[in-house]
Amino acid sequence: FDAYWKKNIDISINENIQKILSDCAINQNLFDQGIKDQKIKEKLKNLTNKAFELNVFGAPTFLVNNKLFWGQDRLEYAIEESAN
Repeated sequence: FDAYWKKNIDISINENIQKILSDCAINQNLFDQGIKDQKIKEKLKNLTNKAFELNVFGAPTFLVNNKLFWGQDRLEYAIEESAN
């Protein structure tokens, strides 16, 4: 989230993805396998459909206690709500 939403890093550039994965200690090979996995793609489709049903209209959106918080600048509010 920080790389894309806060630092405006272009995640369509493979070298940027590699650095992000390295910074997050995520195995590049496992990541590459995961994005090709049909079960994971199906889960993404299902979650996208659910988001549509919930009237999610942008990313990032956080659903906490049945309340939608849209935008990275609303993350603190979502965290506050999760404490309730």
